[in-house]
Amino acid sequence: MKRFLALAVTVVMVLGIFTGCYNNYRLKEFDIEVGDKITFGKYQDEEIEWEVMSRHFLPEEGKVRVQLQSKYVLDCQPFDEDGESSWEDCSLREWLNNDFFNSAFSKKEQKQIVDTKYFNYTGDERFLTDKVYIVGQLWYYMRPDEAMCKPTDYAEDQGVDMDDGYCRYWGRDVLEAIAASVEGTGGGLHKFPVAFTYSGNVGSAGTASDPERAFTAENIGVRPIINVEYKAPYEMKDLECGDIVTFGTYDEEPIEWIVADSGKKGVILFSRYGLEDRRLDKKDIDEFEDSELYEWLNGDFKEEAFSKKELKHLVGSDSDGAVTLFDRDEMKEYGKEMRYELFTGYTESYYDDNGIDYMNVFDHYWLKDIDEDSDPPYWVFDTSSLGFRTDPDKEFSVRPVIKITF
Repeated sequence: MKRFLALAVTVVMVLGIFTGCYNNYRLKEFDIEVGDKITFGKYQDEEIEWEVMSRHFLPEEGKVRVQLQSKYVLDCQPFDEDGESSWEDCSLREWLNNDFFNSAFSKKEQKQIVDTKYFNYTGDERFLTDKVYIVGQLWYYMRPDEAMCKPTDYAEDQGVDMDDGYCRYWGRDVLEAIAASVEGTGGGLHKFPVAFTYSGNVGSAGTASDPERAFTAENIGVRPIINVEYKAPYEMKDLECGDIVTFGTYDEEPIEWIVADSGKKGVILFSRYGLEDRRLDKKDIDEFEDSELYEWLNGDFKEEAFSKKELKHLVGSDSDGAVTLFDRDEMKEYGKEMRYELFTGYTESYYDDNGIDYMNVFDHYWLKDIDEDSDPPYWVFDTSSLGFRTDPDKEFSVRPVIKITF
């Protein structure tokens, strides 16, 4: 069998150490790893050093999108100059995609930065698209030891708030909290944008006595994120746990998967988003393989989601079992590497079609466990634990699992 992802193609190169025409860049092999450092662009006469946060493989196009976050805080900016605002409407987002983008990157470099759609946990819009954005609180909430950040010389000169060499910087989420009743504030519920503290924990730029400062503070740092797209030769064995893969289409939207496991016998992929809500079955069942949901996954869903070419790469594509769900033991095994993605909500098309309410950003989704000694015996994943038991005729999100061979 031909290697599914073995491609030798022109590369869109991010490293600022090559010369020549933009369309003639070549990369002999793809060897960028999460955690690698890349120098790209310049801000206030200082070269920008970036850290690789994640990798997103697009096998049908022979491309990889690499998510980069600046290693250092680059500047200080208010979250919103006019006061209270969600991320989608704030002045910081506008500044990043205009002033910063145009000053930090040459015309050639700007062409290499792709528009990126990302999940937004707070605000009125669940998905946004930008050239430049900042991290959400969940990313470092799951790994606070990695959130501590130092400033560039320029950011330090701008007066970024620091302690013992580390500084505070903005996250994109706007939360709500109870503020103390202090004269002039009225107490009660106040909104505040997330700011990561010197220790990496999630905090606020304001205080109970001055909640307005949470949005207009000028001494909180900015740590941008960009995505750069490569064309380069790679194979399935190059994929690692936690990588993202686009494979198949559902409801006219490309399906994004998280790599749960990768080895010589194939790659196990877990749907990055909930595709829709469905019941397990209208009646009690003894085995997941006897359920309506299992039948749908390996019938209508499989037929709609994958082309004939793609079906050839699914394990079990010629019989039942090509599409399944995780059980609780598998969630424990793979969860550490996928911990950030376990809580992601539905696809954009499902939000748009079903009017998912503001608070429903973390979906509950079916697991395939059936605990015969419990009543009810059917398991659903929950954000606060590895699941809860429920009845089969209730509707919860579906996040399929597939295995691809090469």
